[in-house]
This record gives sequence, C-alpha cells and structure tokens, in this order.
Amino acid sequence: MKNWNSLVAVCLLIFTLHGCGATRTQTEDEMGTVVPKTVQVRVVDVSNDTKEIFDVDAIGMLWTALNESLKKQGMLWMGNTATPALHLEAHITEYQKGNILLRYTLPMWGKTVLAVKCTIKEGSRIVATAETRKSISIINEGMTLSAYKKIFSQVADELIRDLARKI
Repeated sequence: MKNWNSLVAVCLLIFTLHGCGATRTQTEDEMGTVVPKTVQVRVVDVSNDTKEIFDVDAIGMLWTALNESLKKQGMLWMGNTATPALHLEAHITEYQKGNILLRYTLPMWGKTVLAVKCTIKEGSRIVATAETRKSISIINEGMTLSAYKKIFSQVADELIRDLARKI
C-alpha cells in the first residue's frame, strides 16, 4: 500500500511540474491576423437557414456585426472601384435568443446560441470558408440582458479572424 501511495505521489508531482514548466508561445495568427491591404470584402448575403421566424432581426444584426468586424480588421470594402471586392455570404444555421431569467434560475436552459457558416467568394470561386458556434450561458457572461445582441458581434469577430487567416 505504501508503494502505491508513493507511485501516485510521484506521478502527481511529475504532471504538476510538467504543466507548470510548459510555456505557450503565440503565433502571429493568434495575436492578430495580418491581411494584405488589397483584400477588400463586401457582405452580399446573410440568410436564415433555420427555417424559424425570430422576434429579433437576426439577419440584420449579423449583417451589421460582420461589417463592423471587417472594418476593425481593415478589410471592409468601401466602394473603391480600383480594388475589386470579395463577396461574403453568411448562413445562420442555429439561433436561440435565450432568456436571462431561465439562465439565472435553471442554468441548463435559457442559453443564447448562434451558429453561422460563412463563405468568401471571388466571382464563383470559393476563396475561404469558416464556421462557428457560440453560446452564452450563466457561466460565461450570462447575466447580461443583451446577450442576444452581444453574441452576434462575438460570432462575427471569430468568423472574420478565421476567414482572414485563410485568404
């Protein structure tokens, strides 16, 4: 029994020291995406593929969030005819508005969820695709009344970062 306790103690010590000694280096993609200044993207379509009707303008909120995220990355097409724009199409595949009261009282229910697939095209050729799914629950930022609005900007930022890496 004493040998067994010693073995467990040694294993725990090794795993602890190994975890403490590991350093995580950030790559350029994790710190921020560097996109050539010539890449300009224009949102041309946002559609609701869930076949549900929502009491909020999910399409409009995603469209606005994508444009804001593109602007932050310096990729938003501003109408310059000298630089051709790539076209971004987004499809909402899942959306749940959620409910703050349910998130607070019943943590497994009331989550705000958004899943989106995006494609960037040059003409009919697909240049890059990305897909993400986010949820806001009581554990992560769940005490906000506007979680249903906030999730659109979070999803858009993640999608644009992923797409920019792939262009």
